[in-house]
Parts: sequence; C-alpha cells; structure tokens
Amino acid sequence: MSLQRALAARDDIECVWLEVPYAPARLAAVPLLRNNWTLRGSLRARQMIRQAQREAPLDALFLHTQTISLFASGYMKRIPTLLSLDATPANLDELAGSYAHSVGNPAIERMKRAAHRRVMANARHFTTWSQWAKSSLAADYGVEASTITVVHPGTVLTNYPAPEMKAVNADRPLQVLFVGGDFARKGGDLLLDVYNRSLRGVCELHLVTGAEIAPADGVHVYRGLKPHSEELLKLYRECDVFVLPTRGDCLAVVLGEAMASCMPIVTTGVGAHAEAVVEGESGYVIDVDDADALSKRLRELAGNRQLVARMGQRSRQIGEERFDMMKGANILGDILVRIARDDGETQPKRSAEQLWTERSA
Repeated sequence: MSLQRALAARDDIECVWLEVPYAPARLAAVPLLRNNWTLRGSLRARQMIRQAQREAPLDALFLHTQTISLFASGYMKRIPTLLSLDATPANLDELAGSYAHSVGNPAIERMKRAAHRRVMANARHFTTWSQWAKSSLAADYGVEASTITVVHPGTVLTNYPAPEMKAVNADRPLQVLFVGGDFARKGGDLLLDVYNRSLRGVCELHLVTGAEIAPADGVHVYRGLKPHSEELLKLYRECDVFVLPTRGDCLAVVLGEAMASCMPIVTTGVGAHAEAVVEGESGYVIDVDDADALSKRLRELAGNRQLVARMGQRSRQIGEERFDMMKGANILGDILVRIARDDGETQPKRSAEQLWTERSA
C-alpha cells in the first residue's frame, strides 16, 4: 500500500496493480498445483500480466517475489522488470527447520536453483530486503551485485509519535512487548519461560499473538489485534522494550515498527536480523534459545532506564535512515522509472547508496 501511495503521488508513473490471490479456486483443484504455491502463484501471475498487457502495454514490471515469477520469463524478456525479494530460495532453505519447508534431494534442489537462475537472468534490476538476501542472489544465482539494491522493509513513520514524545517510566516494571502470531517459532515460549523463572516483578510482558496463552500476574495477552490498529499502536507507544527471540525469520517487519516506536530491540541473529540492530547501541542480538542471555539483557535494561531511553532513540534513528517504508517505496519508484526509460546510455546510473542519499536529503 505504501508503494501505491508513493507512486500515485508522482506524475511520471501510471500504475496497474495486480494482486495475486494465494489460492485461486480453479488452480487449487489441480493436483499438481494444490500444495505448491510457487507453481500456482506463478501461473496465476502470468495470466494476470497477460491480461493487463492486452489492455494497455506495460512500460515496466514490478514482481514481488520470485515465487510468482517462474512462468513470467517471456514477459520479463520484453518488459523491463524489477524483481523484489524478501529472501532467496537458498535463504529459505537455511531456515527450513523453522518453517513448513523441506529441502529435497540434491538433484532436485539443483534443478530448482537452475530454474530460478533462468528466470532471474531476465530481470533488469533487483531489490532485496537485506544484505543477507543480496549476498545470496550474487553467490547462489549469479546475479551481478551492481543490479541489486537493498531496500529494508519498514513502516510508515508518521503513524508513530515523534521521538521527543517517547518517555521511559522508571517507576514501574520494564514493559516488554512481543508481537508474533507463530508463538513458538518467534520464541514467545522462551520469553514466557524466562519471565516465569527469573523476571517476575522485574518486567511485565505484553504478548500480541494468536496462540492460546493464559494471562497471568504480569503477563498480558492480546489476540485478534490488526496491523496498524489503534490497540496495537497504543502498545508500541507505551511499552519500553521490544523482544523477539525468534528461531526462524528472514527479516521480521515488526522490527521496523519497534524502531519507529523508539524501543530497544532484543532479538536473535537469524536471517538478516543482525542488520536491523546495532549491538549495544540500539539493542542486543542473542543466540537462538539462549535463555540466560535473554534474562541478562532484560535485567540490564530494567535496571538502567537511561540506557533504555538512549537505545530507543538510536533505534528510531536507524528506522529513519533505513526502515522508512515511504522512503523505500520511492526508491522502488525511481528504479522503475529508470528501467522503463532505459536511459543507461544517456544518463549515469546511480548506485544504491546514491539513491538512498538522494531520498534522505
């Protein structure tokens, strides 16, 4: 939605938005496609692109993600295409144990990687959510690094109070916020166990999740909260520290929301999470399932509210620099305009760093 708003404000772009349904009824009835979203989504995306191209020729094509691109090679060859990825298939294989994802035998995996490489060869430019994904694109799929721009996922900063409005109250237990629908994968069970064993009275937990967790003394559970709802934004405003001891994530979008809310972040080093937290400055990165480290860091923050405030301001600064959704959307718009005009011979191409610098000015 932010990309739509950002591009709608520009007089140099007219957009056609195609939302690819997760489970189109007709295709879900086909046995080969029923349990394979990549094939099902890619086939549906190709049909939608074909229809849009018939109605009005497209000057550029934006695809997010590679999971809907497999059957679009023909269009990608003819239409300058920006391919956006939150993670590569190889990245997801690294996290297979934490997701409902299995890695096939080596021969099948080589075939899958070759298929993705063939599709990616047709893209004019790439954006990735992280350096982690960019490195995989280059190393695992042979993509030229100069054609990849890192655009971190973020949030709309104006939905959150200005940094000077954030107050840390030292006259109460440390207010800890956890947001994660998949409670176990996101490490919510570890956080709850650490609280019950060693942090009662030191912290209060605010758990936003769909899991059936019973509220208790110092444990507040919120179910059914919608993204960007007033109830959720109120928790972001009022809590002190954001904790996500996840066992499997590429780059959780909620980290950008925590940054916007001026909260220090305590998370694990899975996926690209270490790119979102400056260790010791805006929060802490701990090992997966390290209960002792989690307890230690929360005790340290509970006992030093000036540290909480200082880290929270640094967290917001990082959010403004690299996790501003509207800034990122405009970067995508700049790239789409550039590849549509194909002006490489008449104007020098700007690097990713130059694009971010211009948008930050």
